[in-house]
Amino acid sequence: MHEGMEIRGGASEFEAAVIAVVLDRIAQEEQAAIKRHTHDAPLPAWMRADEPEQPNFPLGIIRPV
Repeated sequence: MHEGMEIRGGASEFEAAVIAVVLDRIAQEEQAAIKRHTHDAPLPAWMRADEPEQPNFPLGIIRPV
């Protein structure tokens, strides 16, 4: 995690710890992705959650049933 990061606002110690853990996890996953050097590796589920059902199908178009 970045050493110069500071969490401000109304976060309690617990909330600040949760934020720090999430940021650390993101940094670890980014580093692991860089080390893999492959585009065929699947993304984590939280990164795929917002993907369209059909990657080449625009989200703004109503899909036929």
